[in-house]
Amino acid sequence: MGAAGASGGGSTNAKPSAGCGKSGRPANGKVTVANEEIIDFPASYDGTKPMPLLIALHACGNPNTQWEGLTKGSALETEYVRLMPNTSDTGQCWSNYANNSARILKQYDDVLANYCVDTSRIFGVGHSSGAQMLVNVLSHKADAQHLNFKAVAPVAADPYNVAVTIPVLYIDGKMDNQRSADSAKNAVAKFRTANMCADTSKPYTAIMGCQSSGMTVDPGCIIYDNCAVPTIWCAHNDPNYSGTQHGVPCFGIKAIYDFFKSL
Repeated sequence: MGAAGASGGGSTNAKPSAGCGKSGRPANGKVTVANEEIIDFPASYDGTKPMPLLIALHACGNPNTQWEGLTKGSALETEYVRLMPNTSDTGQCWSNYANNSARILKQYDDVLANYCVDTSRIFGVGHSSGAQMLVNVLSHKADAQHLNFKAVAPVAADPYNVAVTIPVLYIDGKMDNQRSADSAKNAVAKFRTANMCADTSKPYTAIMGCQSSGMTVDPGCIIYDNCAVPTIWCAHNDPNYSGTQHGVPCFGIKAIYDFFKSL
């Protein structure tokens, strides 16, 4: 059994990265390269026990501390090493695929070479422009295979032709006014094709409602039938992100953690 046990992603057979045993926990549990990346390490990180890695891509106009804030106090903070790249583009939007993908892949390689993570438990999240970048990576087969994601959870992305079979928890607002009316449906359809799903689905009840802006949020989740890997779509009604339904909903962080751990 791997030293990491079954925490943070469900695996019981860890595959240690080359960086395991090189050094202990960085000072204050953080490595920051201005305008390029943040790497956060749980309090339990000691450099010898491989931990799952979360690659988290920020939304347009947001700093790369966005997911640091979203995951604060959650099990994603206490059980995962979190790599938070910063886009190379002006305006904090993920616009130039070649430049940004090269940066993300290099940062990922550096984490594996210098720190102790479980290479069988690499997970990806993104919001808005960051979610689009994440799904765009999945449309480039060589890049997707390089990062070797075990699963992803994009929030409010646009569709790309997903080139690999990948467990996914896709999250969007039913009335997201920052996306076209068919954006989420079409994005999910790309995952359904990649994951060889049937057209039919059933309610996915593992994700519970929550309270946001004085209302009860319905996650609206379904799971598609006969997929090669789990393919879940949550179309919620959380009005957050300035009333746009475009944000990470109140159930999002726990749902993402639970989904990753179930695999």
